[in-house]
This record gives sequence, structure tokens and C-alpha cells, in this order.
Amino acid sequence: MRGQKLDTDAGSILVLTLGFIIICVLAVAVIVDASSVFIQRRGLQGTVDAAALAGAQAIDMDTYFERGATQGLVLNPAAVQRAVAGHMRNASGIRLESVTLAGDTVVVRATTRVRPPFSGWLTPGGAHTLTAEAGARLVYRTP
Repeated sequence: MRGQKLDTDAGSILVLTLGFIIICVLAVAVIVDASSVFIQRRGLQGTVDAAALAGAQAIDMDTYFERGATQGLVLNPAAVQRAVAGHMRNASGIRLESVTLAGDTVVVRATTRVRPPFSGWLTPGGAHTLTAEAGARLVYRTP
């Protein structure tokens, strides 16, 4: 046993390197999952915003033709429902929860299911429900 040290540091760099690699992979997985959910949430919000705007443009055409574009312009509830449903028909994976009309304001609420690429296997069912709500008002401004 001549020249041999019993308390060497041989192999400690390998353990530190493996630990660092594991931490980096976990950090990348968390960032990818958070980014995926964030992007899908933004897409859902954009779709719901557009549907609410489409609903807020569904004016009562009879009133429009009778009085013209005046402050008395009102929304047609049936046309609002059709406009929102028509807009949401093209949005795959998004479920329209409700369309509410309160005076001159249209409020649309929708949900979708999102499955994060890495952490989806950690949760029961592997998916989370995202909900978005948007409102739009019919506003007529005189020139």
C-alpha cells in the first residue's frame, strides 16, 4: 500500500456533474411545461376575446334599419348566441361554457384541457383545465 491515499477525491467530480445534469434537466422540464401551459392559456384567452367581440357586434338589425346607427342600437340575444357559437365552432379542443348578455355587454366563458409535456404523468388524468372569460360591450359613439 505504498503511495496509495485512502481519502482521495477521485470520483467526486462525476457525482457533482451527474447532480448538475439532473438539476438542469429538471429545470428545462419545468420551463417547458410552464411555457406550454402559458401559450395554451394565451391562445384560449385570444379565442374567447374574439368570440366576445363577435357577439358584441351582433346588433338588432331591425332596430338598425328603423332608427339607423344611434344610441338606441341594441344587441339581438339570438344573434349574439349565433355569432359566438359560430366563432367558437372553429376552435378545436375549446368548450364554450356560457354566453351571458347583460344590457350592452357580452360575457363569454370557455374551458380547455391542457396536458403539460413532462409533468402530465404526475397528475391524475395527466391534464389540467384552463378557463378563460372575456367581455365586450357594444358602444356607439356619435361623430
